[in-house]
Amino acid sequence: MKNFIIKQKGRIKKIPVTGGLYFFKVINKLKIMRNAINFFLGLILMSGCNGPNIELKIAQVFSNHMVLQQDQPNAVWGTAAPNTEITLTSSWGEEIIVQSDSFGHWTLLLPTPRFNKDEPSKNYSIHVTDGDSKIDISDVLIGEVWLASGQSNMEWRMNECEGCVINQTEEIKNSNNPSIRMFSVPKDLTNQSLKHTKWLSANQKNTGNFSATAYYFAKKLHDELKVPIGIINSSWGGTRIESWISSKKLNRLDETKSFIPEDYTFLGYQDYIRKRNDSLIGELNTKYGFSNFNVPQPKILMGTGLPVKEELFNQFLKKWEDLNLGDDAFKDPEFDDDSWEKWTPGLHTYGGLKSMGRFESVFDESDPLLSDGVIWFRTTIEINDISKDYILQVEKGIDDIDQTYFNGKLIGNTLGWNLERKYIIPKRLLRKGKNLIAFRISDTGGGGGFNSQVRIFNEQDSIVLPFEKFKFKHHGFILNGMSLIVHNYSNDQLVELPEEVRKDIFPKPFSNMQNQFSALYECMLLPIIPYGIKGFIWYQGESNVQNHSDYTNLLSAMIDDWRSSWGSNLPFYFAQIAPFIYNESLNSQALRESQRKVLEKVEKTGMAVLLDIGEELDIHPENKKDVGERLSFHALKNEYGMDIITSGPLYREHLSRENYIEVSFDHSNKGLISKGDLIGFEVAGSDGIFYPAIASIFNNKVRAFSNEVSKPIHIRYGWKNWFVGTLYNTEGLPASSFSSQ
Repeated sequence: MKNFIIKQKGRIKKIPVTGGLYFFKVINKLKIMRNAINFFLGLILMSGCNGPNIELKIAQVFSNHMVLQQDQPNAVWGTAAPNTEITLTSSWGEEIIVQSDSFGHWTLLLPTPRFNKDEPSKNYSIHVTDGDSKIDISDVLIGEVWLASGQSNMEWRMNECEGCVINQTEEIKNSNNPSIRMFSVPKDLTNQSLKHTKWLSANQKNTGNFSATAYYFAKKLHDELKVPIGIINSSWGGTRIESWISSKKLNRLDETKSFIPEDYTFLGYQDYIRKRNDSLIGELNTKYGFSNFNVPQPKILMGTGLPVKEELFNQFLKKWEDLNLGDDAFKDPEFDDDSWEKWTPGLHTYGGLKSMGRFESVFDESDPLLSDGVIWFRTTIEINDISKDYILQVEKGIDDIDQTYFNGKLIGNTLGWNLERKYIIPKRLLRKGKNLIAFRISDTGGGGGFNSQVRIFNEQDSIVLPFEKFKFKHHGFILNGMSLIVHNYSNDQLVELPEEVRKDIFPKPFSNMQNQFSALYECMLLPIIPYGIKGFIWYQGESNVQNHSDYTNLLSAMIDDWRSSWGSNLPFYFAQIAPFIYNESLNSQALRESQRKVLEKVEKTGMAVLLDIGEELDIHPENKKDVGERLSFHALKNEYGMDIITSGPLYREHLSRENYIEVSFDHSNKGLISKGDLIGFEVAGSDGIFYPAIASIFNNKVRAFSNEVSKPIHIRYGWKNWFVGTLYNTEGLPASSFSSQ
């Protein structure tokens, strides 16, 4: 039997450690607390998605400038040589001794003091040693810590792109506050990038890379509480909720258990898929004469803006530069491109950014085999004055990756779907008369290509390069973000590609893809579980609109899953997705309704209603401040005791009168108001057919009727993909859409 030792202010207490559970008794006026940490969890926590290490290490989430949750025992973990005594001391007087297990893993609980408002700027330090080596962590703050997670609207950075966040320039400029800090888990399934990730303080340099929603949440908490606020941001754009739930939980859900085996883990499945993909791709190469290449990894570093070490990032840039796809000659002025076709953009109904240089303007976005992949572009330009340098600019960026050449020489190599391209063309490369510009653009998924026009300029000259004069060659398929298959099809052959070939090529089982079951739970959450936090904030759902009927159970299950993983019934506050036009076949209003119903099913939850801040043509609303602050209202009231209204009106019940329906709402005690005409209500009779209703506010309720429905029994509000809310409470918070049917 091993002993766990706590030494506090001269008092030492030895506590037996038995089995796979650690029991910690915290003295010095702290409550007795029991916290279980699973051995397998400990293994994954330290290694992320890789193997364990027996050197003295501490999990990467523990770094300089971190914030620890105040006034509670906080889990700290790492690795060392097997059966080694580890000693942790803190500058606030704690000394804890624990022995690593036979695999080299160690875990302990570190009690923290309550934040001292008399010393608001005081920081602390932590020291860990195994007797031979030492880890020092400095500038530690004690305060409130929250986990922020979700898809792109939570990931969305303060400087995601120009105009992407309201008033972003001034907000970033004025953000200097060492008491607001964020740790952003990199979007990297290998967890290699995590090794280079640190806690960062809010300032002009760092805030631009912070999640905007999480930053505004933290800022509001700090403004009201005057305590340090730490955010752990683990978010990934375009992801489905199923990837954020553990395989153990998914195997218990009716919605998912039939899709995965009982012993499924994401990491284990990757090994199987990787081997199978290698075999399948080999068969494709033999059958069709393709050539297979590996996409440089981790591709997910592209354009994240995360604080990855420059040397690491440059390694991936270099891999893209050196990636020879049998296309080295395409960049040379002497290459004969007569067989290449002119770029003829003719499609305009695709989503996202509009540009005649987007892949989707030529290849239908519903066909990812063609609208993703590698495409070469070549164009010529006449230059007469070659005495000065030029600059090549694509202001809104190239999606995702480009290698750009001028007269055969590389002038730019950038990863980032929305990063401006601004490459210097040195005068030594210029030729009087005709000059060649060549681009190799690789799009690993979603939209791709030029996000705006291409121009070259200097002090005397400015030339826009029309896309219609570009010649192009679709050179390769990117099947799953990892495998790149070079083909030799012409454009006509691609468009008429036989169904047999398509079925052989696409889709193949995805490998290392973030939307697989439990992928992000295992690779984005396990490395930070069970870091001491106060609660969760969540902004996700857009990627689950298609299976909206499952979402209430899925989100409820995920909340339970996360609470179990942290070993505590922590509060969970989430943003309802904002209105957006979507596709006519999708019913995002039903997803909003599924989110609303979670409030009725799961305790200690709250929802930020966003029915007033959506943008019809942009799924990423610029108004992230209201999102973060509305999430903070729930925390401020429920966790910190402030007397505030947390939500806009939420449907409670309705009564059917003779020819109208009367609706009651929660969160409307001080009254209901409308902004503009009170529109968006519909009523239906026993036939279930809804008609627009005339609505009014009467005695703090809404009455609605339609001349088309003599005896209404059902009512709904805001039941459209795109809708701007009209009903509010007197505090100015919008009502959620709902349906009583």
